[in-house]
Amino acid sequence: MKNGVIAGGVGIWLDEIVPCLKDTETGEIKETVVFKIESRSFLKKFKEKDGWGIDWTEIPSDVEVYALALKENNEIQGLVGVKNDTNAQAAYLHWACTAPQNNKHMFGKQKFSGVGGHLFAIAADRSMLWGHKGYIYGFALNKELLNHYIEVIGASFLGALHPYHFMLDKGAAQKLLEVYTYEWN
Repeated sequence: MKNGVIAGGVGIWLDEIVPCLKDTETGEIKETVVFKIESRSFLKKFKEKDGWGIDWTEIPSDVEVYALALKENNEIQGLVGVKNDTNAQAAYLHWACTAPQNNKHMFGKQKFSGVGGHLFAIAADRSMLWGHKGYIYGFALNKELLNHYIEVIGASFLGALHPYHFMLDKGAAQKLLEVYTYEWN
């Protein structure tokens, strides 16, 4: 998977559009926080073999990693790697992954819904901060995911750099930012 880590790829499903995370058993809404992971050594515990999609220590150094966590206890529910691509004037959504307990596609069940959308919203937030007006691009891991992003969050197919190259424009990014709520920590 090492080449996939370097090249990036987005393989998260957007299960439910909810402002915060929703406990799938109780329906309770949980407030969230986002924080930047400054120390690459902190990422050692997020490994592909443990259900985190990739070994997060292998993310390129120019990709910033952010964690989505529960506000009540800072338990991480998802990670997203985003790069400020000044040449493209967009945020490059390098990689995104829900915590294993939230990945029903790989593990058959999930604790919280809403993680995937939050991770896209974090990328949109960074794009705005970096002056790119919300523009985001990335590479879906397959055609099914590409079509999912087009249908659910209004992504556009580009196909220029990768067979499943997609983009979110400022309108689609703004819609994400209007829905998802979290605090920066």
